[in-house]
Amino acid sequence: MKKAIPLFLLTFVFATSNEIKAQNKANNVMNRPGKTELSVPVEDSVLLGTTVFLPRGKKKCPTVLVRTPYNRTTEEWMGKAFSHFGIAVVLQDVRGRYQSEGGFYPFIHERSDGLQTLRWIRDQSWSDGTIAGYGGSYLGYTQWAVSDSLDFMTLLLTGANLYELCYPDGLFSLQTTFAWGLANGSREAKYIPPEKLRTGALILPLSAADDSIIQDITFINDWIKHEEYDSFWEKTNHRGMSRSPALSMAGWYDIFLKSQILDFQKLVEQGSTGSRLIIGPWCHGTMGEKNEYGGLKKTGKPMQIFWYVKNHLKGKTGKLSAPLKDSRYNLFIMERNEYVGSEVWPPRETHTVPYYIGPSGYLSTSAYKEDGHLTYRYSPADPYPSLGGTALGEGVGPVRQNRNAGRKDQLEFEMAITEPLILLGPISATLFLSSDAPCTDFIVGLQDVFPDGKIINIQEGGAKVSANRDIPGKTEISVWATGYQLNAGHRLRMFIASSWFPRYNRSLNTCDPTFNAVNPVPAIQKIFYGPKAPSSINLPVYTIQVK
Repeated sequence: MKKAIPLFLLTFVFATSNEIKAQNKANNVMNRPGKTELSVPVEDSVLLGTTVFLPRGKKKCPTVLVRTPYNRTTEEWMGKAFSHFGIAVVLQDVRGRYQSEGGFYPFIHERSDGLQTLRWIRDQSWSDGTIAGYGGSYLGYTQWAVSDSLDFMTLLLTGANLYELCYPDGLFSLQTTFAWGLANGSREAKYIPPEKLRTGALILPLSAADDSIIQDITFINDWIKHEEYDSFWEKTNHRGMSRSPALSMAGWYDIFLKSQILDFQKLVEQGSTGSRLIIGPWCHGTMGEKNEYGGLKKTGKPMQIFWYVKNHLKGKTGKLSAPLKDSRYNLFIMERNEYVGSEVWPPRETHTVPYYIGPSGYLSTSAYKEDGHLTYRYSPADPYPSLGGTALGEGVGPVRQNRNAGRKDQLEFEMAITEPLILLGPISATLFLSSDAPCTDFIVGLQDVFPDGKIINIQEGGAKVSANRDIPGKTEISVWATGYQLNAGHRLRMFIASSWFPRYNRSLNTCDPTFNAVNPVPAIQKIFYGPKAPSSINLPVYTIQVK
């Protein structure tokens, strides 16, 4: 699997629609084998820049459709590869990007424009009516937008529900939305240095941050304004539309991980047969701590995806081969560096085990015998920094966490690992907590302390809490999912804090709307433990079945 490339690093190329029209006339459009440049008309007479690759010697053939905001020329390898097997490829710039006319407002036009493009393909003399989608990230979303009209989907590090990308578990995904939105807020792509992004994200109110970093961007303002799931987000949610088979590839450190699992479960629930989900050691950008996890012999070769789609379109049964298991769920265990297969999620071999916290860094499968509480002070003026994790950009995924160790605005817990501990499935935390702030956040992170002392993040998650109480209240926090083996001689580490910035927007500890909130207030946070308040992190312990 190729390492993910940060989307904002892609080079921008633009040609006018008049040039496309001239190319259409010169090429006499659509019955010529090989590559043809043209434009596809959609509503409001908008012309979408399109490249068609037709195989030689075929009167009717299936089609792979790729719709992208990142310059369709970067995907031309597919035209050459699929046409060799008698499959047409249609590459298209989405509305307002590169060679396509219109204004670019992300995600909004993908269903309408996509459906009209599908109708255009099926009206062509060379089309046999069968169409598969292909691509990752935004390209995957364009497939979900028309998923009720596709015969097959190839979903690579992507999701169907935009709200869950922007507000995972109700927390604003600041780094991801700003890194992507600021880079793609105009027709010409821009590179935003991570340092500039991190500094600018501290500006209050947050709705003014994009103006200060680069320019005022309407869709970023809209995303900040709509903190709750409402009709604004409903029109960008396409989960549950499709019953056709799909090959879905997710990453344990990817921004879409949680959403992509839910998307796939909905497909299965609604009767989709032949679908496969692969979750590997991938992130949405450049990896912070380089780790090949055994290389392609262990993680799988990219061409498997190509062959799976090709076989489906040619009427053959798709099958995944080693190192994958060809199960409904193909789950890679990092640091063990092998796949396990399962027909259900989480696997039947996974059992949730609570690891309880206590004073002096206590972490154990046995609850602490005495009641008590631990306290820390959280100041929004100095938020706990996110290092890597499930964000978009440079240096994401696994990253050394050592420079965060010992911070006073957190609670830290550790336990020794004496034999391999495999975690495979969703992680959660049950916290009994209180705060003197009316509205605040709590973040939980799980980490691996190696024998040489380096600390690597496994997974993080958090939740908004309406606290303002002295009596501990029970709060459930999603820490997302993982496939990870902690080896003997390592230490399992857990931290609790109230920010993970800029992965998530920092709470100002007030209940003011994020769009115009400007007054940060410190908060005293309490976490309780013991028989009456058994706070814990709940781990998906997986048992390898010996055959």
